[in-house]
Amino acid sequence: MSAVDVRRVSVALSAAALMVGSLLGATAAQAKPGVANIGTGSGNKAGIKCVQRAFNAYAGTKLAVDGVYGKNTKDAVVNFQRFWRLPVDGVVGPNTGGTIEFMVAQNNGGKDVWRTNGCWAVVPTKN
Repeated sequence: MSAVDVRRVSVALSAAALMVGSLLGATAAQAKPGVANIGTGSGNKAGIKCVQRAFNAYAGTKLAVDGVYGKNTKDAVVNFQRFWRLPVDGVVGPNTGGTIEFMVAQNNGGKDVWRTNGCWAVVPTKN
């Protein structure tokens, strides 16, 4: 799948998530406070895997779920940040992590799978 195709899939899925979100209402964020940002050189393998799995499941990427914050993962984060009009720095901080969490919840009917799969404890968000 080309980068353009990945972006089109991401846009379509994100638009669907927004539509579902507007029908169901926003869900409360469920995150453990104080989780460090995830980026190049991060040793937070569990958090990186959560981000990689979320992007593969809901943004149409085909990232290796290896816990390594390499070029492909960083590029996916940058594209995600651009699409959601977040500050583009290639780092999963509280704003980006919270938006990933929102995307996951909206694509699961508002269910808090972020907590049940353990990602709430290893990916930074605002709450």
